[in-house]
Formats: sequence, C-alpha cells, structure tokens
Amino acid sequence: MFPVSIFSQTPYSITTTESQLKDGSKVYLVYTEGDRRITDSTLVQSGKFKFEGSLKYPVISRMFLHKNPYVVKLNKGEQIDYLMFYLEPAQIKMAISDSIKNAIISGSSENAGFKDLKLMLKPVDNQYANLRKEYEALPIEKQKDSLILAGFIGRENENTQNANRLHLAFAKKNVGLFVGLNSLAHVAAVPEFSSEIKTIYAELPMALKESPVGKGILLSMASNLHTKIGAVAIDFEQNTPAGKPVKLSSFKGKYVLVDFWASWCGPCREENPNLVSAYKKFNAKGFEILGVSLDQPGERARWVDAIKQDNLVWTQVSDLKGWDNEAAKAYGIKSIPSSFLLDPSGRIIGKDLRGKELNSKLAEIFSK
Repeated sequence: MFPVSIFSQTPYSITTTESQLKDGSKVYLVYTEGDRRITDSTLVQSGKFKFEGSLKYPVISRMFLHKNPYVVKLNKGEQIDYLMFYLEPAQIKMAISDSIKNAIISGSSENAGFKDLKLMLKPVDNQYANLRKEYEALPIEKQKDSLILAGFIGRENENTQNANRLHLAFAKKNVGLFVGLNSLAHVAAVPEFSSEIKTIYAELPMALKESPVGKGILLSMASNLHTKIGAVAIDFEQNTPAGKPVKLSSFKGKYVLVDFWASWCGPCREENPNLVSAYKKFNAKGFEILGVSLDQPGERARWVDAIKQDNLVWTQVSDLKGWDNEAAKAYGIKSIPSSFLLDPSGRIIGKDLRGKELNSKLAEIFSK
C-alpha cells in the first residue's frame, strides 16, 4: 500500500507525547506550500504543545524554539534549537527531551524514510564537512592556488557523485514516499542516471507524478537534452524585484551569462566579485548577465539587499520559489552557483564558467 493516494487538502496534527520543554516557551512551525511561506506558532503548556492544519502533500518543514529566524535575524554565531522534518497529512507524534533538535518522531511514514535517508547520507555529509574544514585551514595564498583549488573541486565532485548514487538507490526502494520522490528529483538532471530514473518514474503512483515535485522531475529529465553545449537555450520569463517581467530571449544579439544564484548561497556571494569584474570589462563590448535568484518565498527583501551589497548592476529576476524556481527546474539546476553562457543566437557555448575561466572565455570571444 502506498502512503500517498490522492492529493487534496488533508488534516495533519503534531502532538507531543512527552516533553521537558519549559512552559511558556514559544514554538514556531515554518514550511512552504506553492509560492507561500506558512508560519504557525504555539506556546508550551504543561510541557507539551500541538499544531493542527491541512496540507495537499508532504513538505519539508522546520520547527524552531523561541525564535523564528525567518522573521528575526540570528546574531553572529548565535545557535538556535530547531528540527527539520517532513510535515505530512498524518497524526504525527513527537517525544521531546530538553531540545527540539533531538525529537523522536512516530506516526509518520515520511519521517521514518527521512531518518533512513539521513543515515545513508551521513558518510558523504561528513566528507563535505571535512573538505570544507581542510580548505578553510589552508593559508589564504594556498586557497587561491588554482591547482590546489582544482584538487578540492575534484574531491567534492567525487563526493557529489557518491551522494547522487545514494539518492538514486533510496528513490528506487521508496517509490511510494514523498521523501523518495524528492531523492529522485535530486538526481533527475544527472545524465548517466537517465534510464534508471525513467524506470523508477514509471513505477511512481499517479498522485506523486501529478505533484509539483513529480512534474518538476519531467522538466529536469528533459533538461539533459536542452542544456547541452550547442543547444538553443530554453526561453523563460520571470520578474525583476520591481515586478517587471523579463524574457531571456530579449537578450538575443548579445553574449549573455545566465547566472543561477541566491542571497543565502555563500559560494555564490564569493563568486559575485568575479562577475562584477567581468561585467565591467566586457559589457560595453556586448556582454550581459541575467541573474536568476533561487531565494525563497518571503525572501524578496534579502534578495534585494544582496543585489545592492554585491553591486550586481545587471538584470535580476526570480519567481521566489527557491529550488522550485521554474527556470532552475527547466535547466536542471541542482546546485548553485550554476551558469550558462549563450552566444548572440541564444545557443549554449559554455557551462559553469567561473573566475579566470569566464574571463578567459570572454577575452577569447571579444578578441575575435
């Protein structure tokens, strides 16, 4: 029996079976449904709390104790007690000791699957963390060394491939769970998995196929064909921060870099000075940039602030749907920063060119 049958607004509840939280403590529940960020809150009474509502389909949610960081920014170095879990139309039970992050969840097939997935991914997550620590421990001059950096990028790519294989295996074993669907979506744009992805997708319940994530998988699968070097870039239209619609096709006649980024993405913000430099150097010669933000619903202000702080003077657009950004799904974006360089006819001539690579490519183009 598949835990998901049809998607309509169905009640959910979260109740604590036991808890050592202090009375009067405030608990926040935050999740995204469509293009809306939904926030609920309640107070701890007699050591317990309860949430009730309705959902169309399971969603990744976050529960915070005392402070909602989406409303009140955390101070530098401030730690917050929170839990990331799947909210689904079910009667979810939580056993909580003195912290939300260590809550034990029952009555939820999605969270049982999510627990298994986290255990599977723990080795690669640890590897990512160790790589980051190793890189940050290097002297600044070595961090900027192209050969050393290439070595780190190679190891990170290998780790990403391992993570992708785990996601694929998990999706194959959990075709009836939304958490399995999300794992399939995670690898849907990976070309070497295309035949296996098609097989798994064919086995999905119709309700999962018809969900936004399920439909997005079809877009990601198609992106393998449409984002190859030499392919004509997929046209899309999204709004600027001022609400003005902009089409990618309006840039035809110029070389344009389609840059997928977000205000919350550290590596994106680190790359932005390189983009600013390239734009200043080559814009007058016919080079443009179209920034596509993967900021979340309700994050417009942070997006705008990041544009100002990083001096991104070129056109910026977004539908503020985070990873569900329609353009990102069409282009198979699974990590950021990610970019596509288009020639004046709209064909893709480069992918993920950064720093010196981008400058060298543009210098080669405009020297001709």
